[in-house]
Amino acid sequence: MVEVSGLRPSDTGNYVCRIQVEPPIEVVHYVDVQFAPKITHHSEQEQQVVKDESVKLECEASGNPTPTIRWSRKEGHLPSGAEEEEGLSMTLEGVDRHVEGTYTCTADNGIGDPASASMSITVSYKPEIVTEKTTVRTGEGDKVELVCIIHARPAPQVEWSKDGQPIEELGQVEEHDKGHRHSLQVNGVTENDFGKYECQATNDLGTASAAIHLTGYPKHPHVTSDPNGGEETSYTLTWETESYYPILEYRLRYRKAKANDSTDLPGDWEEATYEATELETEGLVHHMKHTLDGLQPATDYHAAIQVKNKFNWSANAEYAFSTKKVPPTTTTTPSATQPTTTSTLPPSTPAGDSEGGVEGTIPEMTGHQMTGGAPLYSLSTVVFLLPALLLLRT
Repeated sequence: MVEVSGLRPSDTGNYVCRIQVEPPIEVVHYVDVQFAPKITHHSEQEQQVVKDESVKLECEASGNPTPTIRWSRKEGHLPSGAEEEEGLSMTLEGVDRHVEGTYTCTADNGIGDPASASMSITVSYKPEIVTEKTTVRTGEGDKVELVCIIHARPAPQVEWSKDGQPIEELGQVEEHDKGHRHSLQVNGVTENDFGKYECQATNDLGTASAAIHLTGYPKHPHVTSDPNGGEETSYTLTWETESYYPILEYRLRYRKAKANDSTDLPGDWEEATYEATELETEGLVHHMKHTLDGLQPATDYHAAIQVKNKFNWSANAEYAFSTKKVPPTTTTTPSATQPTTTSTLPPSTPAGDSEGGVEGTIPEMTGHQMTGGAPLYSLSTVVFLLPALLLLRT
């Protein structure tokens, strides 16, 4: 018996026990030394790449059995959307700032603890800017903040301007930077502060800018009414708008989507300006309505509405709506024949008979037949017959 201690991976192989007899006897033993995985090679720990380029991450490991290598990302899902991917390498094509992070390859074969190695990717790119609001509505004496969210690598130089002129930081205007958030605060707004502001960011890879409008104008209306009207000849238009100042007037235009059935051309605009009637005001939001009368049933219309405050008119808000179809009417046609009940007098008897009748017949009269068989006459019938009876008796 042979005992081997301190086995190493290199000890894997066939071991032969040979007995010296005639004929010789051999017994072969195969020893498979299993061992935990170990990372033997991987890409550089710091990977710097420029936007839109590609980067390849590699990872190799030893172990018995052969380990499986899986890739993961510390920040969450991989760029492909998967939580993990298998393979000795992973290639990222057309990278942008969203692929930045720490990537880890983990080797596991079920023996001992898994082995891992991490590599980080950073992407260089020119500034990218979004604004919290493209339009900020305010009033005189108010304090407002204009905000640009700026991403860039290397870090950018940020400058602000108003109507194309650089802004110098004074007591009324303050600049604040916190991470990616860059803001310009205007204290005690005056009418002269209204205008177009721009934040501009520059680094070694390029320049980007974004505009923010500071204004006292009202926002263009947002129509809230159902486009399918519930009335046949009228429609109530409801809308809301945003304004620091009260809404003074509104201008409403509307027309048929088709002038008539023989053309696809729209009808003529009808336009009027009205004094504003506000249903409700919530902060800067004003809710309003207007009812259009004299419309045609089952008809499509186009509408446009503007609102005005102390500074000026808002932009137009266009809207399409339709009126309700007139329901079909139901009529009842009376029957062509009406049931009637008639009765006749008994046939006249010849002259000189026992009843003293005269020759001829008596006209049929309307009456009711009694159950006993004798005719029953109405009062008008009796009055009609009475003169004839008197003549017969004279």
